Amino acid sequence: MLKSPMKHHGAFFIRMCIIVSTLNKKAQMDIERIISELKVNSKPDFDKMELLKTYPEPVSRYLRYHLPNGIPDNTFGEIRLKGIIKLVNWSYFKSTLFTNPFRGFLWKANVKMGIIPVKGFDFFLYNQGAMNWKLFNILNVMKADGDDVSRSAEGRAKMEGIFFPHLLIHPKMEWEVISENEISVNWKIHREEHPVHLKIGNDGSLREIFLKRWGNPGGIKEFSYYNFGSYIEQEILYKGVIIPKKGNAGWWFGEKAYDDGEFFRFEAY
Repeated sequence: MLKSPMKHHGAFFIRMCIIVSTLNKKAQMDIERIISELKVNSKPDFDKMELLKTYPEPVSRYLRYHLPNGIPDNTFGEIRLKGIIKLVNWSYFKSTLFTNPFRGFLWKANVKMGIIPVKGFDFFLYNQGAMNWKLFNILNVMKADGDDVSRSAEGRAKMEGIFFPHLLIHPKMEWEVISENEISVNWKIHREEHPVHLKIGNDGSLREIFLKRWGNPGGIKEFSYYNFGSYIEQEILYKGVIIPKKGNAGWWFGEKAYDDGEFFRFEAY
């Protein structure tokens, strides 16, 4: 007896739906595991206010400006961001950022490439970084991991850690005064050792963030260190802490090539 083609196709479709559902559940489990690791909230064994008193003037000016209501106790940050990101063309996104300066970050987002929905996440946790993006939440459009991706993601983790200034008050943070309006902070998550530079206003407000980050911007064949940074256009009081509200970010920061290297424009909401 001949089998009905409709039944055959129907069974195949059901199997594919089961496979896709299983893969999506695994991806969601991965996201939840990373977030739970980032949110581990251990009570510090030092007095943050006393430590803040030991910092030199430009550093303390920056931190006091951003902490008008005192120093929160939590050791991680979470914020929703929206804006546009340059993939093939500029595309709209809505996202959530989770960051812990001593563990890493996770950025999960929904992106609209025209009318086409793309969903996924980038992360760095301890010593591993990766990205995983899917079309219609099914087809892989960008998936990458490995040593170069992890090194680049670790540099980004240090940038994301700056988003919540109270997380930078820690004995392992090495602050340096570059000038009256430029300071740097350095710490190691895994192996990246380049400091993060912050340019600040006379009142302590944040204007720019940048560092040397491992990568291959523009599809350059050889990975190396390039200037990566963000211009902060506006700040906002969020849960007692002043954080960046609006800005842009990209490669070749501070150079003319930034016109091509800029790929991210964000706003906290």
